[in-house]
Amino acid sequence: MVNLLRVYAIGMMYAKWMLKNRLFYVYLTLFMPFSILVPFYLITSESSRPFVAIGTIVLTLLSNSMVSACQDLAVDKLLKRIAVLLSKPVTSSEYFLGQLLSNALQTFPAVVVMVLALYVVGILRIANPGLFAVGLLLGWYISTAMGYALAIALSSRDYQTIVIVSNVVAFILVFLAPIYYPPTALPRIARLITLAAPSIHVANILGAASSVSYGINTVHSLLYVATLSTVLTIVVTKKVKLRDLY
Repeated sequence: MVNLLRVYAIGMMYAKWMLKNRLFYVYLTLFMPFSILVPFYLITSESSRPFVAIGTIVLTLLSNSMVSACQDLAVDKLLKRIAVLLSKPVTSSEYFLGQLLSNALQTFPAVVVMVLALYVVGILRIANPGLFAVGLLLGWYISTAMGYALAIALSSRDYQTIVIVSNVVAFILVFLAPIYYPPTALPRIARLITLAAPSIHVANILGAASSVSYGINTVHSLLYVATLSTVLTIVVTKKVKLRDLY
């Protein structure tokens, strides 16, 4: 039985830094995506700019969800903060849900600002708001769950290694997958390989809702992301115990 009060307390514990460091939060969540968006916008043709818009949204999701979730667990290990949780009757599910709450508080303000900015300047045209919202939610959830799973896989490593690896994985999922440009720009074999990346399926769902075609069946992308989300949820909430990590 999940105790929602514990979930809320854990979420607020991790979100506290955002309230104390507002300027750093703005820099971390908004400056980096916009610093990539503006040059890409200037150097690409008008027909390619919708791909740049979708790519920047996916980057914002990954940089604020996966990287933050991974680093939160790394900080727990570094500061021995997990000892406080282990002394309480906190379950793995409550810990994970608390992480999700904290992550949502950090991610969604940045994503909303990015989407509104892209919409106002006319780069992004959302034709199906419902599907777009589903894409954002699935993208956020799977990014956070992947960050959590990555931290678990790297739990024997030091803090610096976990931070570096999480950032490298995030950039690989964004910039080595055909997200900022149509997949047709890649050779057939390369396109098939990139289909293994969940980021391209999140981009495809967002693109389908915005009349941006990645040439992938939307239903297949939804099934892929939903299945991966289910598998990750089972792993991090059922198979992993907090004491095993620390």
